[in-house]
This record gives sequence, structure tokens and C-alpha cells, in this order.
Amino acid sequence: MARRRYLFTNKKNPPRGIISTALGVISLIAVAGALIGSYKNGGVAKPGYGAAVLLSVLYSVTGLVLGIRSHAEPDMLLFFPKLGIVVNIAAVLLCAVVLYAGM
Repeated sequence: MARRRYLFTNKKNPPRGIISTALGVISLIAVAGALIGSYKNGGVAKPGYGAAVLLSVLYSVTGLVLGIRSHAEPDMLLFFPKLGIVVNIAAVLLCAVVLYAGM
């Protein structure tokens, strides 16, 4: 028989951490869309793809700052801040790889 685990705490998820995670996911989707669109055009990137990657960098840096700030808040659950930090770092690194590759 499975044990049921209940969490009795007054901690809650920080809104900044949730926003950080959402910005990271949006950023990753935007970069993936730009990469897929560029691939379908035979490697030719439209100016809109560059703008999407630039906005993705801005979103991910903002999300990274929000994730770090929400991680420092006392008496909060740390799942969303940590997830937001990881996703935003992945988005920034993906944008750096795209920039280095010369999309």
C-alpha cells in the first residue's frame, strides 16, 4: 500500500518564481521557433527571427533576475525559483550558441 505524503507548511510559491519560470519557457519557445523557422528556410534567417531571439535574451535575463530574487525570499517554497533559474540559464546559453553559430 502506498504511503500518502502530506505537506503541512505555511510556505507558498513565490509569484516572482512562477513568473521567472514562465519567462524562461516563453524564451525557450521563441528561440526554438526561430531555429525551426530558419532551418525550414534553408538556413536563411528572417529579421523577425533575430528580433525574437533578442527579445528572448531580454526575457531570459529578466527571468533570471526574478528567479534569483525570489530564491532569496524567506519562508517560500524553492521549486519554481530553482526551475526558473535553470530554464533561464538554458535559454541564455541557447541564445549564445545561436549567436556564436551565426544564425
